[in-house]
Amino acid sequence: MHNSFEFAHAWWFHIPMFVLGVSWAIRLRKANFFAAANPALENGGLYNYSKFAAQNHFPEVNLPATCLIHSTEEVALILEKATAQQIPFPFIIKPDKGERGKGVKLIGNRDELEKYLLDQPKDDYLIQQYIEKSQEYGVFFLKNPLTGEFLIPSLTRKISLQVVGDGISSISELIQNHPRASRYQYLIQSSDPTSIPVLDEVVKLSPMGNHCKGAVFLDYSSHISAEMIAAFERIFESVGGINYGRLDVKVDELSDLCDPEKIIILEVNGANAEPIHMYSPEKNYQEGLKTINSYFQNMGMMAKHNLVGRRSQFRERDTWRSLMQYLKK
Repeated sequence: MHNSFEFAHAWWFHIPMFVLGVSWAIRLRKANFFAAANPALENGGLYNYSKFAAQNHFPEVNLPATCLIHSTEEVALILEKATAQQIPFPFIIKPDKGERGKGVKLIGNRDELEKYLLDQPKDDYLIQQYIEKSQEYGVFFLKNPLTGEFLIPSLTRKISLQVVGDGISSISELIQNHPRASRYQYLIQSSDPTSIPVLDEVVKLSPMGNHCKGAVFLDYSSHISAEMIAAFERIFESVGGINYGRLDVKVDELSDLCDPEKIIILEVNGANAEPIHMYSPEKNYQEGLKTINSYFQNMGMMAKHNLVGRRSQFRERDTWRSLMQYLKK
């Protein structure tokens, strides 16, 4: 049973977040305080920042093979770039600057790539190795810029959209009768919707762990351990200037989150990161608002620490102007 809040419009949270952002800007007397929370990321990772540049702050061993392309390049050149990085079909393609899973697609062949590029705006895109690991998590992190103390306050399991066979119903019927899948059927592309899965067979309808593509987010924060924190602390040893955000990662099993060599980072989210455990079906809207307020306090305090004695680093006027331009789009 899923609560109605989980499927509410994003503005239910974006408006309170905007209000909190303005209140912290007034309190810190810095309109672009969010940039100070993560000085290594453009605009602090709040908006309009390069995913490619963000991920490249992290160890190569923890990253999928990735190449940066532009949609106007010849497809032959794009595929040459992918081949040079040893990225075979199928691979993930997504905008280098984008949010909430917009434009993320699994590409299986050249024809699909050509169609995708024709349908998308002319811009930079990432081609990323498709990671076969079976489990995906959102790992929220906080790093004290003064003490270096590293925390994981939130862990979320992402389960991509799927149905379970009953041995009688076709995939199409299972989708129609599923309370979640039926909401996202316009996104589902099944190779054979008339086929009948056997009893208890799990049929994945999407390879993506995005909430807007039907994924279930489950609060796994109770599984956070000292060993897990230590593993991510090791990953962050060579990472400077990124103190607040969420890593979307893949592993084969939960225990692998305690081994830094088994963790693959799919995406780095900065100041725009939501503590997505609040979308777990058992949560309510009031809990979500409290969570957002708490996390904004953390970001505000990090920004305050970084701003002390370092105000020349953050160009107030340019960042504020770019934010206004971004909001007008």
